[in-house]
This record gives sequence, C-alpha cells and structure tokens, in this order.
Amino acid sequence: MRTRGTEAGFSLVELMIAMTVTLIVSGAIYGLLTAGSDAFRREPELADRQQNIRAAMDLISRDAFNAGASMPTFAQTFTVADPGCPGGLDGCGMAGSISADPTDVVEMLSVDEQCPFQTVCSAAPVAGALGEFVTREGVPACMALPGLVLLTDNTSFVIQVASASTSTATCDTGDARNGNLTLSAALPEWPPLAAIGPAATAPPPVGNVVFLHRGRIVRYRIAPGTDPTDPGPALWRSETGRYQRNGTLADEPGETGFTGTGGGSPWEMVARGIEDLQVQYFAGLGPWTDAPPVVTNGDWDSIVRRVRITLSARSSASNLTGQSTSAGGAPDAVRGQLTTVVMPRQAFNELQMCRGSATPCPEDRYVQ
Repeated sequence: MRTRGTEAGFSLVELMIAMTVTLIVSGAIYGLLTAGSDAFRREPELADRQQNIRAAMDLISRDAFNAGASMPTFAQTFTVADPGCPGGLDGCGMAGSISADPTDVVEMLSVDEQCPFQTVCSAAPVAGALGEFVTREGVPACMALPGLVLLTDNTSFVIQVASASTSTATCDTGDARNGNLTLSAALPEWPPLAAIGPAATAPPPVGNVVFLHRGRIVRYRIAPGTDPTDPGPALWRSETGRYQRNGTLADEPGETGFTGTGGGSPWEMVARGIEDLQVQYFAGLGPWTDAPPVVTNGDWDSIVRRVRITLSARSSASNLTGQSTSAGGAPDAVRGQLTTVVMPRQAFNELQMCRGSATPCPEDRYVQ
C-alpha cells in the first residue's frame, strides 16, 4: 500500500515481465529478419543455378536429339572411345558430384542441316582419300572453310576436313555453279571406308550417289572455368570435337595446354556452375549402359534409341542455407539435378528404315 505523496512506479516483477516480453518479441523479429535476409540471398542464387542447368540441358538435349541427322542408319553416331580418353568416354572428365565417379564426356555426330548439302560429281570418289572433290552445287558460305565435312551415300559415311581449291574442274554438265574442294584424309576416330558410291552424272541426283554435308562433331565435357572471378566448374562445348576447323588437334578444357577460347580453339563455355555430367545409353532390349554400343551394320539392336542425360549444378556462394558436400568430395554448395531422356534422330531413321526392310523389325522393343 502506497502512502499519499509517494511517487508511483513499476515493481521489479513488472519490469521483469516487460523485459521478458520485449526479448521474446525482439527475438521473433530478429528471426524473421534473418530468415528474410537468407532467402533474399539464397533465392537469386538458386534461380541463377536453375537457369544455368536448364539452359545447359536444353542445349545438350537438342544436340543429342539431332545426333545422326542425315547420316546412314547403321552409323556410329555416338563416339565410343578416342585417344583423349583411352578408357572410354565414360568417366573421362573431372571429379563429379553425383557420385565418386568422374564426370562423363559425350560426343555425337550429325550434320548442319541449315547448310545446304552438295552432290559430288567427281569420278569414282573414294571416301577418306586425300584429294579434290568436285560438287555440282557451289560451295555455300556456311561451309566455313576450312571445316569438317561428312561424305555419305546413305549407307556409309566418313568425316574429313575440307579446304578451298583453286581447281577449275567442272561436272559433266559444265554447270557454272560447280564447287571445288580439297579434302584431307579421314579423321582417325572414324576409319576411311572403301569407295563410298558412284558420282552423280546428271541433276537431279539419281541412284545411290555421294553427298557432302557440313559435318558436326559435338563434344561436351565438364572442366574448370577460365574466368578468374568464377573459377568453378562449367559445361564446355565444341562443334568440331577434339579438332580445330583445320583438322589439327586442340587442347581441351581442363588439360594443361588449354589457355582459353582464343587461338582457334573450338571450345566455348556454355554454362557456369555445372559440375557433373552423366550419360547413359539404351539400345536393343537394354539395359541402360554407361557407354554406347558399337554399331554393327544390319543389327537394329546395336543402334542407340534412348540417351539419358543427368546434369548437376551448384551455387557455391558462402553461407547459403541448405549447403552440402557432394558425394564426389566437392566443397559445400547448394546443389540441384536435372535429368532428361532423348531419342536421337538416328533412332527415328531406324524406325523408318526398319519398317521398309526385309529383316524382321522389333518395333515392340522401342517403347521403354
């Protein structure tokens, strides 16, 4: 009981209660602010990571879909091995994040369908041989000489390097639109074949004649980026495989001699933050395999019908919520994966050719 004249105030209990309530409210507000700040930093990083992985998957999926375009049905569209990966293209890259296995390298052949093909009219053309080839049509600018070309008579093919020729040889019709190219020997990964077919004798082409396309050897691998501000892993792409346009070998990203994309290097960095690439192939009755089968002429079950691609991307900004260490031992980061299954163009060609062949066509095996 307070006496008259004594100043009113808070008791110790009241102060303790007020301070407790204030601390609780302040803690809740601080937690909300911290969560909001974390989300403000994390979400843009995750959006950037998702954008990178989706852009990378879109690009590699389109290339896998076009694999085998304008090539014979029984063609080795997916490279099995090369000197750059003595043990095979499976696990040929840097350490991955999905598992302790290294990342894969994938390489696929096709042609540039946006560039007009040419009809060869040279006498007795021999695939893989060094020499001059005369075409009925003029050499289009999109051929980008020197550059890779693919010769095919729709039953066999060969990859060579073409350069401009000063010859004035013409086709038998004397067409002023004739083109002249000098072709080097076949690239070693695809051994030279015998005579690939007869030359075209009159337009339009009649019979099993030889066609010349702008060739594409699309190769993907994971390697560190060259940007000093972001040296993390990235997805690299080449349209001429391990070669420069003139047919000389080029250093690959991640190799000691690789200095960047200048100096005629065919490599370009297409997506940052991609730290793992895993590719599997489905042919015949399966199962899924880590390496493409060797294609055998006349064997429908040796042709790749499905390609399963899995990409892993990371955002390695510091102190992000949800960071983890990868199975492959990569540093803490916020990670995400994306998987897709693609049916290559060669498989579409297979469906058409198999249905028209005398060989029994196991169409019931295609749906998996």
